[in-house]
Amino acid sequence: MELDARLHEGIAAHRSGNLEAALAAYKDVLTADPDHADGLHFLGLLHFEAGKADNAVILIRKSLEQNDRNASAYNNLGNILKLSGQSDEALKAYVHAVEIEPRHEEAWNNISVMLEGAANNDDLLPILKEVVRLDPDNPNAWHNYGLSLMLAGHRDEAADALERCLEFGADVWSDKIWHARVLCALGRKDRAIAHLESLVATDPDNTVARYQLAAVRGDNMDHAPEDYVKTHFDSFSESFDEVLKNLGYRAPELVAAEVAELAAQRTERFRDVVDLGCGTGLCGPLIREHCVRLTGIDLSSGMLRKAAALKVFDFLVEGELVGFLTSDLPAKFDLGVCVDTLCYIGDLQPFMTALEEALQPGGILVASVEHLSDPSGPDYRVDPTGRYAHRPAYLRHCAEAAGLVFDKEKPVVLRQELGKEVHGLIFHLRKPDTDPS
Repeated sequence: MELDARLHEGIAAHRSGNLEAALAAYKDVLTADPDHADGLHFLGLLHFEAGKADNAVILIRKSLEQNDRNASAYNNLGNILKLSGQSDEALKAYVHAVEIEPRHEEAWNNISVMLEGAANNDDLLPILKEVVRLDPDNPNAWHNYGLSLMLAGHRDEAADALERCLEFGADVWSDKIWHARVLCALGRKDRAIAHLESLVATDPDNTVARYQLAAVRGDNMDHAPEDYVKTHFDSFSESFDEVLKNLGYRAPELVAAEVAELAAQRTERFRDVVDLGCGTGLCGPLIREHCVRLTGIDLSSGMLRKAAALKVFDFLVEGELVGFLTSDLPAKFDLGVCVDTLCYIGDLQPFMTALEEALQPGGILVASVEHLSDPSGPDYRVDPTGRYAHRPAYLRHCAEAAGLVFDKEKPVVLRQELGKEVHGLIFHLRKPDTDPS
């Protein structure tokens, strides 16, 4: 039996979804040669697809004992370890992959995602420094080196590395504005503005770049344009959940915990509940047991497709929040949740007024916002990320002006981003049980 030919038969069957034929081929290869590196690697991947992650790790590690120069095997090992919750080990595996193959795109992308949620990368920094020395024209290496320097607190060196990334041209990057946002946060505002102005000049219809430029310049804007939010989240929908997981994103759980407390005080479930800005539906499964009917609304059709796959929403609506809340609704809501959606709205008065119309008497909203802690500052402020933060006093003022009661606020940490905690507030609004007039 020609082992390589039999292995390729197994790989072809594996890729076509014929897992039984693939398993038979891999077993034939390993019966003839128990230490066959590629046979072990692909059998490991097959075990992982069958839900046997521990077996997969053992098999791929054994494969790497036979051939420790297989970058793809290290990347696959990293993927399995990451999905198994072993983030530190996963990062080491990805780094091994790029040490072997400095232009391994998938491994670099995985390193980027993990670094954005990391708090410590002392072991990684010297490796990346050596990679950019040996391969100075490697854009992914410079990107991750800049991230690594930033996490280590070397702001000027990080900014230098990220400016180097811009020299490779915008078309190299799937997210053409990311480096500008971070450079602004690192004090290189002029360079960030120049880059964004160049993007807008080249592509005037790029709604994301236009809004980001306005945010970095500090233009006076009451909210993020609808086309920006829709475009941004449609493009982000496939990777959204994984990215947030790596950032330690906690907002859905924090809001859901508040809903559970409210539900414990009732004798029956909330009849009509709306998830305002439901995204991929992260909050829906956490509150479903407390709802008779659950509606989700979002601007992004890509996000709504992901939410629909969860099969926890009774209705999903594509649309803008204020327009939805002021439309001819079939029923008023006795509970609303709004998880990290108001961070794309500065002026909250129209939202609060529309919410008052859409809640039934006694209805409650539980929502999260990013916390603007400066009591002497503006009511709200857009930062270079394009997100708004709000002062607690402003939230109360808008609620009361709309005829709502500001019941409660709680300081929280929403997530980690670029090595720092993002602080927010979870707050409750309530429509009075009776008309005050």
